Amino acid sequence: MPLKTRILLTTVGMVVIAVLARVLVYRSRRAGNKSTYTATALLGRLVIISAVTWPMITVYMVINNRPALHTTVVMPSWVPFWPAFTLPYLAMLFVTWLLPLTIRDGGRFRACLLAMVCAYLLVMPWWILAPTTLPRPPLPDGWWAGLYRSVAAIDAPNNVMPCAHGSGPVIAAWFVFRDRPTWRWPLIAMLVLGLPSIAFVWQHRPIDIVLGLVAAAVGIAVGEALNRGQQAGNHNHI
Repeated sequence: MPLKTRILLTTVGMVVIAVLARVLVYRSRRAGNKSTYTATALLGRLVIISAVTWPMITVYMVINNRPALHTTVVMPSWVPFWPAFTLPYLAMLFVTWLLPLTIRDGGRFRACLLAMVCAYLLVMPWWILAPTTLPRPPLPDGWWAGLYRSVAAIDAPNNVMPCAHGSGPVIAAWFVFRDRPTWRWPLIAMLVLGLPSIAFVWQHRPIDIVLGLVAAAVGIAVGEALNRGQQAGNHNHI
């Protein structure tokens, strides 16, 4: 794919996701704030978080399966191949999707969404501008082989660098922790189990995961700044 076409696709994708996120955050703000953590509000937030996360996954799959001249990268020799970690690897997707629903504060929920979008927009362009692929090793036998084969059949080993798979769970865990400090250790345990699974199933190298976490940190900083600004604005109007 010509470089100009890659740049155009990258720009269009970033604009569409950014506009969609801005509209959804605006609608979420109008829906209410701290006092609206009810069943109706929870359902509305599920719609909003779904409308943010699933287009991201769709864009990922489209880029991942498009014809491109990929640069082959190699997994470090010290990283084992443990397909039994396919289950926690998949669970990380549900963490990104559903964990933000436990955030009670409306402003913090919006900040979480913005952080996810920001991190994704930092990562996604590289999949188009500098496509990479990571060859998978032969699959040994085991009770988990069927699940791993299903993932491998759907998710081509492309879009390796940077890794967005861990960004969402880290961002969600951060904002949930800020809202529910007593959940600290379960959230840490979840990340300690989930993040290494990304490398253990050979979807991404450790360096790719680290780069994704850098994007997550930038997203968190942007989201926190937004939340502080909104809180200061609300305070000034009191």
